[in-house]
Amino acid sequence: MRMFTRLVLAIAAVAVMATVAVSQPAERGVTPTEIVLGTTMPMSGPAAFWGTGVGGGIDAWLRHINDQGGIHGRRFRFAIRDDAYLPPRAVANVRELVERDGVFAIVSQIGTANCFAVRDYMVENKLIWITPACGADIWAGMKERNRYLFVTYPGYVDEGIYLTRYGVDNLKTKNIAVFYQNDLYGQQGLLGVKRGVALARGAKLVAQVSYEVTDAEVTAQALKLKESGADTLIFYATPRHGALLAREIAKIGYKPTLMSTFTLLDPVMFALAADAWDNVYLSTYVPVPGAGDARVDAALAILTRINPALARNPFNANAGVSFVEPFLEGLRRAGPTLTKDRLVEAMESIKNWDGEVIRGVTFSKESRQGINRLFMVKAERGQYRKLTDWYTYPRKF
Repeated sequence: MRMFTRLVLAIAAVAVMATVAVSQPAERGVTPTEIVLGTTMPMSGPAAFWGTGVGGGIDAWLRHINDQGGIHGRRFRFAIRDDAYLPPRAVANVRELVERDGVFAIVSQIGTANCFAVRDYMVENKLIWITPACGADIWAGMKERNRYLFVTYPGYVDEGIYLTRYGVDNLKTKNIAVFYQNDLYGQQGLLGVKRGVALARGAKLVAQVSYEVTDAEVTAQALKLKESGADTLIFYATPRHGALLAREIAKIGYKPTLMSTFTLLDPVMFALAADAWDNVYLSTYVPVPGAGDARVDAALAILTRINPALARNPFNANAGVSFVEPFLEGLRRAGPTLTKDRLVEAMESIKNWDGEVIRGVTFSKESRQGINRLFMVKAERGQYRKLTDWYTYPRKF
């Protein structure tokens, strides 16, 4: 009788465990063999060069990981939606990826205005969001709502301060002009320059000239900038508009010192702007391909083997790797039983971690800003030469 009772209790316990297991909802986008990821990118339109490079780099790197067997036996299925750099399309794409395709996480996304447009939807729905490629300052003041967000992308305000102070301290900058895109991306860069001027002694902002992302030419802007008499001109633009302006000011004989955000760092600028891109000073947060970093060059070799077209877009392709590889490290640390909360805990354990492209990543329960440093390079005869060590700025979120 006692043995029978034990048998009944054992069967009941197994039944309860089975019921609990069945009642546990499966994590969206995760199966025993697959993790579903997605993103929205400008694969067409004025910022397509960014989208095809970054999106292509992420896709190729995930395919590389799949070729190695995935992570804990799970391979990746990755969907890219084209938003043409338009915020309403970005919103529609993200909703589709989440509500129809059932992605586990959104990996990156390009455009500060686009990221801002989907920010509240992502936060309210507690969606994993890995390194949206936008001005990091849009996350400041949101610490209590950022649990599922992890960012390894610089803030344009902090970068604008750095560019300005470097110019004043090292290039004899006195009068500064800014050529900027008339949206959150350009406006944050402009704000950074203004703050840099306020911190620097003896410099002033003499012109701030904007363009619209739909503009086909920038002749009028070039003339305004020349009339300002600025000795230093800072760019916050798309590659297309940055190259147009560099060529236009060269044509009209205006020769200020040129400085730029890292978003114009891809070597394609030497093709788009020709000699007008020589001697430009740019900040960056990752090593540049072809500048002597063996791991960065090896990563690019993997990407171009998988997708040869990425050889025309090397910096942006490697940037795609830098966006996704901290997430992959988090998945490794999370172990085979993957949930959103286990991933969050794993990501929070990353301290001063180096990937193949990204370096010095640190997250914590208190901070989702994984990097907070930049260094300066200079364009010289079709290549970029490193000028400085790391410049570190305060974490904001």
